[in-house]
Amino acid sequence: MKKLLFIIIFLLILLGANAQETEKKWSLSGYVSEMPSLMMISPDSNLLWENILHNRLDFEWNPFESWKLNIGMRNRLITGNMLQYNGYAESIGFDRGLADLSWNLIDEKNILLNSSFDRFFITFEKNKWNVKLGRQRINWGQTLVWNPNDIFNTYSYFDFDYPERPGCDAVRVTYYRSATSSTEVAASVNAESDVTAAFLHRWNYRNTDYQVIGGILNEHDVLLGGAWTSDFKGLNFRGEFTYFHPVENFSDTSGTIAVSVGTDYMFSNSLMLQAEVLYNNVNSVFKQFGVLGIYAVPLSAKYLSVSDWTLFAQASYPITPRFTGSLSGMYFVDIQTFYLGANVTFSLADNWDFSAILQYFTGNNNQIRTQTAMGFLRLKYSF
Repeated sequence: MKKLLFIIIFLLILLGANAQETEKKWSLSGYVSEMPSLMMISPDSNLLWENILHNRLDFEWNPFESWKLNIGMRNRLITGNMLQYNGYAESIGFDRGLADLSWNLIDEKNILLNSSFDRFFITFEKNKWNVKLGRQRINWGQTLVWNPNDIFNTYSYFDFDYPERPGCDAVRVTYYRSATSSTEVAASVNAESDVTAAFLHRWNYRNTDYQVIGGILNEHDVLLGGAWTSDFKGLNFRGEFTYFHPVENFSDTSGTIAVSVGTDYMFSNSLMLQAEVLYNNVNSVFKQFGVLGIYAVPLSAKYLSVSDWTLFAQASYPITPRFTGSLSGMYFVDIQTFYLGANVTFSLADNWDFSAILQYFTGNNNQIRTQTAMGFLRLKYSF
């Protein structure tokens, strides 16, 4: 609690000190959303409900020409019987970074208030150099659903209410060789004090962007990978792969590979079609979870699915300038499980959006056919 108060006071001091300057050097943005949801699980027919009042604040301060400070904060008030599940509140309050910047300020039977910082970093940028230190997002992914190259802060496709995606406690140094070529080195430490360190090199050749990465993941696996993105008359092709091999018993153990390949195309009427396929040899690791393993999978670039082969397709279309709809599907081949999703978003006014989201899973769990349906309504104001 003392840490939280210190950070809030520090932020307020920065805002107050710079508000009097002739030239504004800071900005504050964010959003507030209200999202009730229901979940039905069969064959038990359990009905779970949850309501999330979500506030985000993003603060940026430029005190000098080459220096910048960024702070991002999430505040979530969660109510509902979903909180009665063992470990749910603890998972909300758990911080994966070296610094514990997440607090469950209220933790009762059916109510939880969590505040957390997922961005807290300084940036120094001059000439061709960019250095970032602190909690930040290191996005090395190229494909749109699964990212084997996103080794520092992997995210879940199903977590649609978190567009900013998680960050990590890291130092990152980038050298821009040209407009289309750069080299990066980065290192981060997680809550278990495990180090992830890697390099990345990007370049462009004949209208195709390439990258290669190499390093170590959580001190347990050496890794080597790469990615590409190309365009042919508006048809985008993307691909990523990373091979992970355990450090211990290096010559006696086998590795894990994750490969995702996808394509997307936007027609003249703004209809967007997208498809992607993932190969990730982890089926034996999560087979016992069945469909529930989709949420049990650790957030790691090494484990991106519960099935060796996973297929994805999506179509989205702006029905009117204010009304957009999308349909998506995912099939987990080895466990014969599929996911269907639907999303409609309506722009009510400037900075106001209303969304309705449906998620449906079906599959086998310990030889029992299961079905899980979730529905969400969200009203969001951005500022």
